[in-house]
Amino acid sequence: MNTQILNEKDLPLEQLKEIGLVKHEELLIQRKDIHALLSGGRTSLIKLHNISRSGIEIKEMEVKLSLVRGVSGKPDLLVHPVYKQSLNPSYINQTEADQLILGEKANILKEVERDGEKKSLLIEYDSDTKEFVVTDMIKVKAPEKVNGIQLSPYQKERYSAGRQIELEDGTLIQASSTSAEGIRSNRLALVVSVLMDGGISYLLLTGLKALIGEKGMLAQTNEKNNGYKQAFKEYEKQQMSRLGDMLTAEKISAGASHSRGYTRSGTSR
Repeated sequence: MNTQILNEKDLPLEQLKEIGLVKHEELLIQRKDIHALLSGGRTSLIKLHNISRSGIEIKEMEVKLSLVRGVSGKPDLLVHPVYKQSLNPSYINQTEADQLILGEKANILKEVERDGEKKSLLIEYDSDTKEFVVTDMIKVKAPEKVNGIQLSPYQKERYSAGRQIELEDGTLIQASSTSAEGIRSNRLALVVSVLMDGGISYLLLTGLKALIGEKGMLAQTNEKNNGYKQAFKEYEKQQMSRLGDMLTAEKISAGASHSRGYTRSGTSR
């Protein structure tokens, strides 16, 4: 999964407003999709209605969204529609492309040279948009913990290389840039701990995509073991703490505005 590289204040609200995803300053996007945008990933499919851009009127369409740094350094919104036909990247052959399209492989790792330097690229196929997705592996960071289980340096290294890793409780995980959660698993729900803003944040991931094995999609379970339950308590505790901080900040703001008065000379006190 990708770690958060932006803050919500960095979201291009005007561009999101243009496609009907901001109303009265409120984002009309699920929390997991906001996290996907802030982490440099892609959202899940989002249905847009009555869109008018560049003189083109569209009554309804499904898209995925992502962000890219613009020329000014600020994030620009990219819209990924559902294509009729996929276009193969130049650095994979037709056999490799077919393996991804048919679901025989989850990803293909390629070493390529870009701008005079070698890069490790992870190529996946997004069956939702019929599009190949290419991720610079340097951007993929492993979680610290999954369901309370600490990942070893070796597991983190394999995860960041796009490999499947197995945890001691039988949980299998693999990085994926084609889903909003940024991760595939043999479980439908996980609580992951990630380093964010210098501290540990807990993320609840649900409805995860299945892993791909030698014989196709691997079976998934909705089992919530003791590790998951304990990690979920930590997640809830953190959410309540953040809610308390928000309410406190609102009270302070409201109190400041109510207490501000003026002297007879007109200066504020």
